[in-house]
Parts: sequence; structure tokens; C-alpha cells
Amino acid sequence: MKGKTLLILLCLVGLSTPLLAQMEMVGTLLSPNVPISAVPKELKLPDPVLPYLEQEFIKTIGKEGAFDTQFKIVLLMTKVTNVPTKKYEYLERIVMWEVRNPQKTAQKMFIVSPDARVLAIQGIAESSNKMYIETMLNVIERDTATKPRIAAARTLPALGDKELIVPKLVYLLKNKYGIDRGKFSEEDTQRFEDDKVAEAIVVSLGELGDPRAFPALLQIVMAPDSHRDDTVKAAWAAMQKLQW
Repeated sequence: MKGKTLLILLCLVGLSTPLLAQMEMVGTLLSPNVPISAVPKELKLPDPVLPYLEQEFIKTIGKEGAFDTQFKIVLLMTKVTNVPTKKYEYLERIVMWEVRNPQKTAQKMFIVSPDARVLAIQGIAESSNKMYIETMLNVIERDTATKPRIAAARTLPALGDKELIVPKLVYLLKNKYGIDRGKFSEEDTQRFEDDKVAEAIVVSLGELGDPRAFPALLQIVMAPDSHRDDTVKAAWAAMQKLQW
């Protein structure tokens, strides 16, 4: 049904026959009965499919069992190959969905698949566009899902601009992710998840190689009881990568 509806809409706007056929295929791929694995690896899509995909994504919000469809939609967005393309703007809106629309409930619930947002973050990283640095920093600081925060932290080196990234990551490492939070305990689930993000920040600081990260990294090494062993080891490794 989605494929037929899309085909009618595209006919009305006068798109070419080959493009119509391609867009109809997109509608078919979005069927709940079509698995994610059915999306062709070498699929190439045009920008005109993006508004339709975004509308289909919005329809999934709040629906039970929608995470696979959301992931599939993001995967299709990443298949857009126009140069230039608007796909990164669409991916950014999905990445920031939970941040801009936080759930006001006592129980932590996600209405957008964390895995879909990770895929969107990875897609944005391919742009190497500095304008998305603030997006990634916002996810690290304000998001609550672990996977997107880790992905955002690991994406930052690909976006460049140490002058903007390093001071902010150091600030987050000191004030949000455990340096001054006392002794670490794996029984504290939130602390455990946060420390995974701290490790991702540390690894990225090592890749960036900026000496301004040294005091924060040294503090982790000097206070091993405040972090997981993996984070402490990552801090040691990051310190060795700093470019003095």
C-alpha cells in the first residue's frame, strides 16, 4: 500500500519513470514484512525520497514494535547518494529526536530506536561537516541512551575543529562523566553506562591528540577507583597519543 501511495504522489509531481520505479521500491521495502536485510547493500537513492522517508519515520513515533522500521528508514536515508545532498539534515533531526523531545515520565523510555540513531550518527560522520559538532556534543551532554552518546563521542574526531571539540569534551569528562563522582561501582547501572561514554570520550581525545586533554586524562589515571578498568586503560593509551 505504501508503495502504491508513493507512486501516485510522485506521478503528480512529474518525476521520471526510472525514478518512479526506484521510489516505489522504497515504499515496498518499508513494508513490515520486509526484513532489514532485504535492503540492497549497493542501493543508491535520490534526494526526493527524503521527505517521504521522514514522514514515514514520524508515523512510527510512539508505536509499539517500531524500532526495526525506524532503523530501516534511517538505513534508506543513508543510501541517498546525491552530491550535494540534504540527507545529513534529515539524519540530524533523527539523531536529536530524544534530546529535543524528552519523555516526561518517571520510567526511562525511548520512542526512537537507539540503534537507528547510532546509524544516523555514523551517516553524519561521513559528511565531515563541522556544523554537526554541536549536534554530537548535545547528544553526549543531554541524551540518556548509552549507544548514541558513545557513537557521538567517537564521531567527533571525524568532524575536526579541535578548538571547539577538545575543551567541551574535557569539560564533560570533568563535570558529567565521573572524574569528580567518587568511587566507581558496577552495581550503579547509570554510573556504569556513563563510564562507557567516558571511555569513548577518552579514546576520541587520544585520537585528537590535543595536549589540553592531558590534565583530565591524568586525573583518570591517578584515580582508578573512579572508573572502569577499560576507561583507565584508555586514558593511559590516550595520553601516549597526545602531540606535544
